[in-house]
Amino acid sequence: MADLGLSQEALEVYQELEQDQSRWGTLDALEAAMDAVAADPEHRSNRQRRFQDPPCFAVPVPTPDGDWIVLWREVTDSREFDDLSAGDVFVLYLGPLPS
Repeated sequence: MADLGLSQEALEVYQELEQDQSRWGTLDALEAAMDAVAADPEHRSNRQRRFQDPPCFAVPVPTPDGDWIVLWREVTDSREFDDLSAGDVFVLYLGPLPS
């Protein structure tokens, strides 16, 4: 299982959801998606949508608040982060699916 890191923006969204009990259903759905990515980053369901710039993948997540997305990339260089290694997962964005 890969370790999981969050960008500052993703962490702020996560913390906002965590503090609002009425949105825990959305938080649960996002946590399940992130856990699935960390468990098997190579699995097809975790790479449904691919972007080139920046190189990353998107996992759509149906939530009680509507369709959200987990935008993530695989860490390729262990020197890139202090607490993540090559093969770990870095979440760039958590939020509503842009229309």
